[in-house]
Amino acid sequence: MAVKQVTVFIGNEEGRIEKVTEILKNNNININSLSLAESVDFGLLRLIVGEPEKAKDALLAQDLSVRLTDVIAVEIPNHTGSLHSLLTALVDCNIEYMYVLSVGDTASMILRIKDLERAESVIEKAGFHLLGQTEIGA
Repeated sequence: MAVKQVTVFIGNEEGRIEKVTEILKNNNININSLSLAESVDFGLLRLIVGEPEKAKDALLAQDLSVRLTDVIAVEIPNHTGSLHSLLTALVDCNIEYMYVLSVGDTASMILRIKDLERAESVIEKAGFHLLGQTEIGA
């Protein structure tokens, strides 16, 4: 039950994030979560949005470098130790990166894992709820 993440490659210059958010706003695309990682020359802006294909097309139309990536969205209870329980369940799944997704009254994690099917099975067996594209909102 992978969800689509929009990854935008952006230069390290003023206004770069605002340009992306303006394009999404002008195309009526809601941002549910984002993560920015940067190096000396460029940044990777990772976004979970309501309409990933539409977002990709809108960003490409403005000459931005964009790709869609399958990630896992997993709901975790809001209490001490729940993140640790999830990470313990996934100890052999090689998490590449993760960040928080806000959906309603719960916290959720976005996880990039190479073997999505295996990780999804592990997550479900550990009692966590996977979120689908429609559950993360429009």
